[in-house]
Amino acid sequence: MRGPIPTRRPDDYEQVGLLLAGAARAVADDVRALAVSLPEDDGRRLFAEFVMGQADDCLARPSRNLLRVRDRARTLRALYERLDRLQGTAPAAEAITTASP
Repeated sequence: MRGPIPTRRPDDYEQVGLLLAGAARAVADDVRALAVSLPEDDGRRLFAEFVMGQADDCLARPSRNLLRVRDRARTLRALYERLDRLQGTAPAAEAITTASP
């Protein structure tokens, strides 16, 4: 059953937005760490940098309404998707870093 959308206070949206922002920043750190291990001209790195730029823009805006909270949720999902794509490159990157003295 669908009914009217409940009205939330801006503080409620802001709180949820802060939680999503914290999670997004943590995932963005992981994405960034994997992306820098790739060659500069690698398409996966370029796309990861693009996604991180979009995430930075989204996370810089306050989330005091449902639309902004949804944007942060989409941003978090995009970061997780990028992380999944980059994790396939992690063994090669780890082999390089563990081989050095």
